[in-house]
Amino acid sequence: MARFILLGRKDRDTVAGPSCIIPGCSLVPIERMTGVFILGTEVLDDPAHALHRAYLSLLPELDAEDPSFPAAAMPAEA
Repeated sequence: MARFILLGRKDRDTVAGPSCIIPGCSLVPIERMTGVFILGTEVLDDPAHALHRAYLSLLPELDAEDPSFPAAAMPAEA
């Protein structure tokens, strides 16, 4: 079962972007609903993101099948 870290906008701003350790790797949290972002928990074991491991490990996690998992963001109207 897929497990995800839940991030707020401030959390997203703190961790998003290229890795300082491994070029070409970056964290790109996905917005699920306004102000709620997710990252797969596998980033906690990825050496490319070791600098953010302690910060991310303190954030809440949810299984994808949990009924309270945030719904996908609605696409913006064109």
